[in-house]
Amino acid sequence: MNIEVRAFINFKSYMPPDAKDGKAVLSIKDGSSFSDLLNELGIPIEEPRIVVLNGVSQGTSSDVNTYNIKEGDIIAIFPPIGGG
Repeated sequence: MNIEVRAFINFKSYMPPDAKDGKAVLSIKDGSSFSDLLNELGIPIEEPRIVVLNGVSQGTSSDVNTYNIKEGDIIAIFPPIGGG
């Protein structure tokens, strides 16, 4: 199945070579979870991140790791932003 992944800032370095501006359409196995996607991209599971799934923020919760990816999903991965 095909999905679109959008990676920002430091996560761009994990994207495949054909990614343009941190965006790529990836073909993954049916039944893959978000943690499977992280593994495929080489992103450490413990790496802090903000995930946006189909335009809806999942925040920084690790609950998204078990999400079963579906055909056509658009997944954006951002580093957490700090400030004060």
